[in-house]
Amino acid sequence: MDKAKVKLWTSQYLLIIILSLVMFVSFYMITAGFPIYVSSISNNPAIAGIMTTTLMTASLITRFFASVIIQKINMKLLLIISLLYFLGTIALTFVNDSIGFLIFIRALQGIGFCMLTNLVFTISSNIVPKSRLGEGIVFFAMSTSLGTTIGPLIAISYLTNYSFKSMLVLTFGLMAFSFVCSLFTKNTKVEKENQQEKNKEPFYKYMYDKRVLLPCILVALNYMAIAGIVNFMGAFGKEINVGGSISQFFIAQGITMVIIRIFSGKIFDKFGHRILIIPGAISGAAGLVLLGFSTNMIMVLISGVLFGIAFAIIHPIIQAWALTLVPPEKKATANSMLLIFIDFGLAIGSVGLGFLANSVGYGMTFSLSAALMIIILILYLVGSRKKAVSNET
Repeated sequence: MDKAKVKLWTSQYLLIIILSLVMFVSFYMITAGFPIYVSSISNNPAIAGIMTTTLMTASLITRFFASVIIQKINMKLLLIISLLYFLGTIALTFVNDSIGFLIFIRALQGIGFCMLTNLVFTISSNIVPKSRLGEGIVFFAMSTSLGTTIGPLIAISYLTNYSFKSMLVLTFGLMAFSFVCSLFTKNTKVEKENQQEKNKEPFYKYMYDKRVLLPCILVALNYMAIAGIVNFMGAFGKEINVGGSISQFFIAQGITMVIIRIFSGKIFDKFGHRILIIPGAISGAAGLVLLGFSTNMIMVLISGVLFGIAFAIIHPIIQAWALTLVPPEKKATANSMLLIFIDFGLAIGSVGLGFLANSVGYGMTFSLSAALMIIILILYLVGSRKKAVSNET
């Protein structure tokens, strides 16, 4: 009973949630705004795609080293430096409008994006009390999910009336607010009891931990399915003759996500991950199959609710589960591995499902991608059972 009463909503936890929400809004305003801006000055949509690819490539490469850096340097200091660095990349955008220079800026921002996401994920998981880990991770994940949704909406609406450069001023202000918040954070690095043993550990052990490999694979499969929805939903709306109304899928998904995440973290802390991940994967598969066969908006909205359940559960609950599999000082490693596999999942899903859509159409692609949820369910049932047996022996 005492553990259940441990305080979650401390000033530090609230601060990191606000910092992360504003930071992710700024990130995704830039991410959504850059392709629009580059397309307008180059008249070449392919260049806009290169901008995003450059960002993701730089971020992915940096992720292999981020967990090592975070283990070695004071986290508060690194967070402050990383935010200053990202503010600098925004300021550099005003220097030159050439495509080559803007691609270079996106590479620099990919490095900053990697460091900042790794830091806020690790700091938040260190702040959360162990007895309320699921609840804490879920609410933190909600703040980042809201940021990734609000950012593009603001950018697209803003750029219909105002210039890209003025939007950059706005994002600079938002990121500066996050920087001010970082000044009030506390260092959360968890030291190993045996410092001598820690110093002898080889470099690669900060980059990889086999204990979280299964959760990482499950998260990657989840984001392969998400990649299909993010990339092809607009085209699917045209395919079934509902046009822009198809965006209501995301509204249904978002509302469902918020409702589910309010109590899913508490369920994890009381009953574990199994009671959530199994129905989450089944609901996600059902939602994708229904979406693929949708012919009207009622079917689309129901599929949005069903997939919203999976969207609310699978990533944050698997992340919380992964963090219980490693010692406190390896949380940065676990978070870094999860983010690497998320990037891989998005990249592979975008390309693979794109080829599939070209062959069978968007609707059938969504239905077939339900197989990814079934694979998640099977791997989870087999893998989690093996982990439970190995822990008992």
